[in-house]
Amino acid sequence: MKKILFFALLISFQCKTAQNNESMAHLENTYWKLADINGMPVETPDGSKEVHFVLSSEGGEKRIKGFAGCNSLGGNYTQDGNKIKFTTITTKMACDRLDVENFLTKTLDSADNYKINGETLELYEGNTLLATFHSVYLK
Repeated sequence: MKKILFFALLISFQCKTAQNNESMAHLENTYWKLADINGMPVETPDGSKEVHFVLSSEGGEKRIKGFAGCNSLGGNYTQDGNKIKFTTITTKMACDRLDVENFLTKTLDSADNYKINGETLELYEGNTLLATFHSVYLK
């Protein structure tokens, strides 16, 4: 009976945690897929790579790697609490998704703070929401 009560409490806690929208994803080592630009959803065309980045610490250095829409994305970032600053570079090949790439690189250059709500990363400049990203778990 105690085991059943324990599992019922555990399930109840897990459901409340998800409903309270507490952070479940982590800033680093998470695949962050671009979800929207200024409130407008970003769709990945068939046959295209999705716009994303992954933040990591390598050898004491904080790195960003990903795909910006047309080109590979790389660089560094610093973080202190919810404050963040990116220094990014991309290759310069043109494609039909260059507008998304330009938006992403401008967003990363402008962002100065972030919030993680559950599985969503929001990048801000001051109090202005710039972009939203969803965590993706690879199999």
